[in-house]
Amino acid sequence: MLAGKFRDRFHQAIFPITASLGRLGLTPNVITTSGLILTVPLGYSIIKCHLILSALLIALCGFIDTLDGALAEKTNSGSEFGKFYDAFCDRVVEAVIYLSIAVGFPDLVYPAIIALTLSYLASYIAAWQRGMKYVGVGSRAERMIVLIIAFFLGEIFYGLIIVSVLAGFTVVHRFYLSLKEG
Repeated sequence: MLAGKFRDRFHQAIFPITASLGRLGLTPNVITTSGLILTVPLGYSIIKCHLILSALLIALCGFIDTLDGALAEKTNSGSEFGKFYDAFCDRVVEAVIYLSIAVGFPDLVYPAIIALTLSYLASYIAAWQRGMKYVGVGSRAERMIVLIIAFFLGEIFYGLIIVSVLAGFTVVHRFYLSLKEG
């Protein structure tokens, strides 16, 4: 919901960056891959309980995820594979975050698994129902914002609960709309 409303404005705000990347000849898939590579230090920082660094790396991964889409839009270089690859990498980033929480914070295994499952279900429905990417209160952008705040505040448990509730509402909302569409 939030992501859909601010996406176009944010793409305009980062236009100078995307223009520079385009002039350098970088492709959206290269940008996506750089975000995927960041999951290595991200996972490590979460497992080692470096909360502020983890929050910053989650934010950087989110920024890169926005940047690749903006670059594809700016350079008109989007492709079906690029969309698939971006969505695939988004799922990898989410898995690394939640599974690293489960490893680094053993008392949070169950909340992390629940948050991961509901996040994946929300994304799965959006993948099948193309027009639902920004439907619901718990799209990927909102979930990542909650996690960034939770890591900054050192309240990962509550962040996972909020993510689970948001993703759960989104799953139910998207499922209902899918059912209604027939």
